[in-house]
Formats: sequence, structure tokens, C-alpha cells
Amino acid sequence: MKHRLFHLHGLVRPFHHVGSETLIAILIALFLVVTPTGAKRFQERSLYVLKNEPSAITSHTTSFQYMSPDAVGSVEMLYCLDPIPYHPCVTPPGLDVSGATLSGQSGETGFSIRSASTNRIVLTRLPAFISGTGNSSYTFDNIRNPTVTSEAFAIRLKSHASTNASGPQIDFGSVRGQISKSIEIATQVPPMLIFCLAEEVADNCESTNENYYAELGELNPRSTLKTQSQMAIGTNASGGFAITANGGPPSAGTNTIAASKTPTASQPGRNQFGINLVENTSPAVGSDPEGVWTNAVPSPDYNATNKYKYVPGDVVAFSPNVSLMKKFTVSYIINSDPNLRPGVYTTTIVYVASGQF
Repeated sequence: MKHRLFHLHGLVRPFHHVGSETLIAILIALFLVVTPTGAKRFQERSLYVLKNEPSAITSHTTSFQYMSPDAVGSVEMLYCLDPIPYHPCVTPPGLDVSGATLSGQSGETGFSIRSASTNRIVLTRLPAFISGTGNSSYTFDNIRNPTVTSEAFAIRLKSHASTNASGPQIDFGSVRGQISKSIEIATQVPPMLIFCLAEEVADNCESTNENYYAELGELNPRSTLKTQSQMAIGTNASGGFAITANGGPPSAGTNTIAASKTPTASQPGRNQFGINLVENTSPAVGSDPEGVWTNAVPSPDYNATNKYKYVPGDVVAFSPNVSLMKKFTVSYIINSDPNLRPGVYTTTIVYVASGQF
């Protein structure tokens, strides 16, 4: 669980109090809560090593269950120290699968080896739809085991419609194993949910600018205050993720700057608070989502350019299935009525990210 506080601060001079020194401070706090929960991926994955000795020439049997019914023409098996698919792949020391031969297959069959290099095998066949829900198994002979017994290795798995492991992937996952005398290991990658929030965040959440406060300046009925923050998220949860925004609009005692309950254009001169997760021109603020995972998107009501909304508890971004890192920019606008009463306006917005495993 990660906690972050993001503050926005603005000053307002009521339009009808000419020369007044009364200032209204507007404070918006965004508080981050992550609820881990984790992935649509190959299921029932396992790795069996016939001889578990370091550097042994042996057979590896990889098994898994295809989850998508789409036509599959190739399967990539990439041996790396790290199982996470978007991390750099470091070949396990001593491993060599370049001379591998496919000695057995069951379940989804018809494959042959298209190519094999030191740490990569590509299986190919004429594209065919997945015919069942059981496990498929592939046995490779003439594989040289890694030499290091103190460090586990992984096989990153991906299926493709193409026959050469190019283009969009269909299903993916990883199996993890370790070479150790008289020990055989078959494991799965654990559930994963990564979420971060700040004024600026890295695409992979490895860093943020550690800034959670913004000075908005003076509110004026003839102009709009604006600012933005960023959040990034990724999960291997089969049911995807959802991010909700919780908390009321800015208020001072019983006085409130009303939030737009439906997507609405910015309206200077009227009390209005709203957010969206896309690039806008009126006012100029925000950015479109960044990342290759097209299934991770803002919710429809928060996905309209120059339209702003805020309803506590709304899902503001989601993915229906596995989505590794995607970055969203949240835009905030505040407009004020000439008769807005002076005061210190504050709110706390809690972003909750959860994955459905």
C-alpha cells in the first residue's frame, strides 16, 4: 500500500467586493490508497526440468492453459532472469536453448520450432482457433541448463495470431524455475498491482517528482483555475483494474463550490469543480493517456475533451483485463461565481486502485 498527498492551493477575490482584501484559500488534497487484489494470463502454468543439474543437457516441459479463443499461429518462449514482461530480459548465465528440438506436444498441437536462439524459442503453426480449455504441454530436448543455482530464472510466454511471434499478443504469462541438485521447481508469477500518484510520475512508477502541492493563484469569475496531476497503474489481474475517486467538492463550512454531475464545459462565472483524464483546450490543461495498453482507458464520462465532471465514488479509469503500465493525467478546473462567499475551501479526494484477480 502506498500513500501520497497532493495539494492544490488557490486564492479568490470576490468580484463584487472591489478593493476587498479578503482572500479565499482553496485546498484540494488527493490521497492515494492502493488495494492490491491480481491477471488474465495463461493459467495453470508449470515448468518441469528432467535433470535439475547445473549445465546439464536435458529436457524442459512447459505447460499452460490458453485463455483466449482467438486463432493462434505462434508461441514465444523467452528465457530471462526476470519474469516481468516489460522489464529488460537478461539471459540466465550458462543457458542455451539454440539447439532445442520439440520432442512432444499435447493439447493445442501442430506446432514446430520456427527459430531458436540462446534464450528464445518460437513455436509456429498455421493459425488455428483454440479448441479446448484444458492444458497444453510442450517438451523440448537438448536444452542446456543455467549454471547458477542461487538465482531463479523465468520463461516469458506470449501467443500471437501471426506465425512468427510478431504483432499483437493474445495471451501471456511467465513460469519460474531454479536449478538445484535433486530439486524440481514449478511456480507461477504472483498477482501484481502497481499504482503511483504525484504531480509527475514515471511511466513504470519507478519514480515521481515528489510534488503533491500546486498553487493555483487568484480565483476570478472571468477566468478558470486549472492544474493537473498524474497516476500510473498496471496489473496482471484477469479482471483488470478500476480506479475510483472519492470525496466531496471544495467547501468552506456550509458553502460549497458545486461539482458538475454530468460532463460539462468549463463555465467561468459559475461555481464549478470538475475533472477529466484527457487533453483539453478550454482551458488548455491535461494530456491523453500514455502507454501501449489500449484496453486501459478513462471512463466514458471522464474521457471527453473540454468536458468536466466529478461525482464521488465514480470509476475514473479502468481495464477489463490484464493491462501493464498505463499513465493517466488528471485535469482539474475550478470556476467561481461573483457571489462566492469568502472562506477556506478544502476537500480530500481519495483515489482507490483495485485489481480483480
